[in-house]
Amino acid sequence: MRKKYWHDRLSYCRAIFRLAHAKIWCMIASALFSPAQQKLLGLLFVRVNEGFHLNEIMRLTGLGSASAQRELKRLHESGLILSERIGNVRRFRPNKDSPVYEELASIVKKTFGVISVLHSTLAPMRRSLNVAFVYGKTAQEQEASSDPVELLLIGENTTYGELLNRLPVAERLLRRKINPNLYTLPDFQRRLREQQGFIMRVLEERKIFVLGDETDLDRIVQEAQHGETVPDL
Repeated sequence: MRKKYWHDRLSYCRAIFRLAHAKIWCMIASALFSPAQQKLLGLLFVRVNEGFHLNEIMRLTGLGSASAQRELKRLHESGLILSERIGNVRRFRPNKDSPVYEELASIVKKTFGVISVLHSTLAPMRRSLNVAFVYGKTAQEQEASSDPVELLLIGENTTYGELLNRLPVAERLLRRKINPNLYTLPDFQRRLREQQGFIMRVLEERKIFVLGDETDLDRIVQEAQHGETVPDL
């Protein structure tokens, strides 16, 4: 009982810390970038493997023509993005040779990228979710702008209804569909013991955690393998 108490307290403290951490990143984003810049950087520096022309940028970010062109001009003149003419349109993409590319891309992803948006969306469900992470092309950062975000969640006392009520907000912010795979803890562990192909493949792939971390997932896997709860250390 004492071990369970301290495990629950630790999980609660982790959740509070992550929520506070997410709020800090949001404050940093607001301090460093205007709302228009956040939308533009969130598009170009999260979907780094393809370029966008002006009309696409306006459609995907909701920015007006003047605002989008002004911010693109600033980014281009500073060397943060490149532009190239293909046919009759000019496409814009991040300049990976910029000396600050890695730092800027990291800030963007932490503050208003996919993971940050998902974390803010799922944070109210933290006490009923053991772990949540993105996988597949999303985690490998090879997705196109039209590809859905692949999200796997493991939790207790969580329903698809509650989840689907929250995800539309994230989908509007990201302007992308989110494909959730939600499992109860016993169901996920049963599928793991049966070595079901999808579960085994996802576990082997690269993952980016939204809630919880690798330690939490390892505990779930060990419990399934031993057929019992792994004692706290």
